[in-house]
Amino acid sequence: MKVIAIAAVGKNGVIGKENALPWHLPEDMKFFRDATRDQIVIMGRKTLEALGKILPQRENAVVTRNANLKVENARVFSEIGSAIRYYRENEKDFAGKNIFIIGGAQIYEAAMSLCDEVWLTEIDQSFEGDVCFPFYREGQFLRSEFILAQSRLKQDSANPLQYRFNEFHRKI
Repeated sequence: MKVIAIAAVGKNGVIGKENALPWHLPEDMKFFRDATRDQIVIMGRKTLEALGKILPQRENAVVTRNANLKVENARVFSEIGSAIRYYRENEKDFAGKNIFIIGGAQIYEAAMSLCDEVWLTEIDQSFEGDVCFPFYREGQFLRSEFILAQSRLKQDSANPLQYRFNEFHRKI
């Protein structure tokens, strides 16, 4: 069971603006849906609020400081480490599944030392926003314990933006 952070990020590190994505890339959304379908997704409370619902066809987990938060059809944890430990300790119940960290910025930052891989859709444009991906500056993912394992240049058919699907793997 791998722990994988997955995000789309602008050249300046932006991942969100006012609880929404500051771009429209249907092919990236399809990539996200296909990658996380039938998998485990862990998100922060703010990401859940931005989505407006849990994600269908996935095991959903929400990390929050609010001990009273109840989310129908999702598990709630007080911190990212306990969420990951729960799924790893119960791996037999989640056979063949990976854990995807889907945001927000605080959750990505807290999870980075626990991640095996980071999958970034790097958009070749800067955006205005109020949330940034941690460890990302000027078009570069800056975590020395990860290496770029795969990169695929893309252009969305519905949008002139160019972007790359990049996979970073933890150095062994």
